[in-house]
Amino acid sequence: MSNRLQREIEELLAQLEETLPPRRRPLARVRSAAIAPFNSVRRWLRNLRLPHISLGHLLLLGIAIAVIAYVLGDSIDNPPLVRILILSGIALFVAAFVLSLRRQSRPPARRWRGQPMDLGSSKVGSHGRSWWSRWRHRR
Repeated sequence: MSNRLQREIEELLAQLEETLPPRRRPLARVRSAAIAPFNSVRRWLRNLRLPHISLGHLLLLGIAIAVIAYVLGDSIDNPPLVRILILSGIALFVAAFVLSLRRQSRPPARRWRGQPMDLGSSKVGSHGRSWWSRWRHRR
């Protein structure tokens, strides 16, 4: 009886050794322990959702920078800085405006439940022809 138990225990230990991951070296364990806090920060930053900035937001930001720099220009003692701020606000406004005028080459395809819709056959006689072809091939 004990011989059979001994054999079963040895088989179980052999299976357990196969399923366990190999032991890591001490240097690798220390390195992973030192990097673990940075990995959690990296995962947190990766899951952080930033707001979507549209071209309209950039237009408003350009106007705001130019107007604020112009209004507060007399109170700032550095006139070149005021000019740079005004010009950068105007440049941002113009760039956003030009980008907003850019059009796509063709509109996106219309879809219904994930499948593209075929809206191209809107000619006058197309419905009659489709009826005729269905009726003719009905046999």
